[in-house]
Amino acid sequence: MACLVIAEHDSKAVKKATLNTVAAAQKLGAEIHVLVAGHQAGDAARAASQIAGVKKVLLADAPQLG
Repeated sequence: MACLVIAEHDSKAVKKATLNTVAAAQKLGAEIHVLVAGHQAGDAARAASQIAGVKKVLLADAPQLG
């Protein structure tokens, strides 16, 4: 079973709260997936993929998510 972390971001980078949540999720021992939702959030998704312990990044990118 995986843990889903919903990323807090500014479309370019993930915020510290997301890093803290990933660190907490790692203590559960499950795979960690991160959802990045927003408009033009590709940079944030790439940043999320670099977080240690993150297995998968899901990107929902649409103007209405801005």
